Amino acid sequence: MSRRRDAALAGALLVPIAAAAVLLRTPVTPGPVLVGVVGALALEAALSLRASSVRALWERRTVQAASVAVAVVGTALGAVVFGRATLLAVAAGLSTYLFLLAAVELRSRRRGDSRP
Repeated sequence: MSRRRDAALAGALLVPIAAAAVLLRTPVTPGPVLVGVVGALALEAALSLRASSVRALWERRTVQAASVAVAVVGTALGAVVFGRATLLAVAAGLSTYLFLLAAVELRSRRRGDSRP
């Protein structure tokens, strides 16, 4: 699993979602931000319980492509069904994931066991 690739995928999702939130003038309120942050941390915690299985599955390019497609469609549907706040929640979740990746990368570099 490459942190750079994961960051690139998350960033590729974050940019258009954040742009859509700005274009639609989505109000920045604590509720959706909290949902996004807590959701991202909870998902990472749950996935870490079966890290080796998740890692093996995530290495498949088809899984990565399907995940991006599901995220795009799910965010669009969520925005239609639940409103613009969905964009804010997803952007907050993706931002949290990117910060988490950065923290793990910095920790690894300090220890000297960095991977790309």
